[in-house]
Amino acid sequence: MLGRDGPLHRCGENRGVTKFVVLPQNGFMRRPGPPPNPRSHHLLVGAALLATVVPTSRGRTNVTKLETRVFSDASTGLALPYRLFVPAGCDARNPCGLLLLLHGAGERGTDNEAQLKNDALAWIAPEAQAEHPTIVVYPQCPPGAQWVETPWDQGSYSIAKTAISKPMAAVLKLLAALRKEFPVDPGRLLVTGMSMGGYGTFDIIARNPDMFAGVLPLCGGGDPSQAAAIRDLPIWVFHGDSDPVVPVRGSRQMVEALRAVGGSPHYTEIAGGSHNMWNPAYQNLEVVRWLLSQRKR
Repeated sequence: MLGRDGPLHRCGENRGVTKFVVLPQNGFMRRPGPPPNPRSHHLLVGAALLATVVPTSRGRTNVTKLETRVFSDASTGLALPYRLFVPAGCDARNPCGLLLLLHGAGERGTDNEAQLKNDALAWIAPEAQAEHPTIVVYPQCPPGAQWVETPWDQGSYSIAKTAISKPMAAVLKLLAALRKEFPVDPGRLLVTGMSMGGYGTFDIIARNPDMFAGVLPLCGGGDPSQAAAIRDLPIWVFHGDSDPVVPVRGSRQMVEALRAVGGSPHYTEIAGGSHNMWNPAYQNLEVVRWLLSQRKR
């Protein structure tokens, strides 16, 4: 097979693990489309996985389409900076989906800008929005705080022993406010996040299992004991098996727990992959469109 940036070679299958190697010209690897069997385990060998590439350079110019806002939450005492994208034509007759993007630890702050790094703008590219117009909200976690109050190097944690963080409580209030302000399709609430935000993604769906229609956690971890509550959700997990920041066992444990209770999550694990799973996930137009197309069953 030929990838857009080089020849793609299928090199073998073993125990449900499909391996692909790319001979890169631009450092990319590509496998077209989402996994055909959602219960399969996909091990991808190389630096990244890409299908049709979202043009991130064009996405960066779309930053001008983002509103700059601050959400003040009296119950937590937080003033949460956030950026907001609202597609044209989103109205009562044509309600849009709502995507929450939870950034990683390196993007915490108060500048209301850092959370737009790491391919985050891929979600508002015209190619991504064409078929399923979706409001996208980018909240920024305060300095020193976390979406989930748990050490990242542990891989998993217990929700029973971990209270909801103030930033996550404020995010839930923000989502409720946006649903009142804009014509949001209640069947198309979506969430994705990377690293600290990957933990946050698993955390918010576990605490609110009936809220979301589709989930894309990257290089994170969660509470495997909550798998039964979220087993019916469309979930696609990404992790690199050589991640030096968040151990891959966090994603593996969640996927194994979900499958053990009858769930069918997609799982893409990249052999030799480091921590930057936003590259293979957010630059893959098939992955982006997969999430934006999800609707409650």
